[in-house]
Amino acid sequence: MTDEHGPTLTKFPTMDGRTVKLRELSIDDAIDISRLMTYNISKSLWEVPYPFTLENASIFINSSQIEFRSLKAINFAILYERNPEYSGLVGIIGLKNIHIDNRKANLGYWIGESFWGNGIASESVELVINYAFSVLKLEEVYAYVYSQNKRSIRVLEKNGMTRVGEVNEYSKKLARYLNSIKFFIKRQ
Repeated sequence: MTDEHGPTLTKFPTMDGRTVKLRELSIDDAIDISRLMTYNISKSLWEVPYPFTLENASIFINSSQIEFRSLKAINFAILYERNPEYSGLVGIIGLKNIHIDNRKANLGYWIGESFWGNGIASESVELVINYAFSVLKLEEVYAYVYSQNKRSIRVLEKNGMTRVGEVNEYSKKLARYLNSIKFFIKRQ
């Protein structure tokens, strides 16, 4: 649903892909989030603490629900449909810093290490970019990735995102400067 100011969302969207399902985060996901958030994942994310406690996960889930109601962010739980033995969350993907007036949003995601290499991130990114353009009517989606995160760079490139430039910013978490690469994609 949209009005003259952009989309109005009353119900959290769900999306089904070929191998993934994206749905709203639930407080029941807190255990999976805190278990899957390893050091290798947290070091690739901006300002995400490690260890990521159950309390951190609960706070994130609650803030995600609040941000959705104000359409500042939409964070999805990623479920991997090809793994019948495990029905829980395998990662998170979302659009944050949504600016309906400027028609832009920042894409971010992570996948639990034991699920890497299955195409989960690529398919999830494709679904969310399509959602951003077709439902939210955004004109641009952008993402930042640390230059050493080659897998994530490949996921963004595979989904048609173009490298814009590089930023060198101080990471309080790692107490050093890190290069981030900005990627973007415009609606066709």
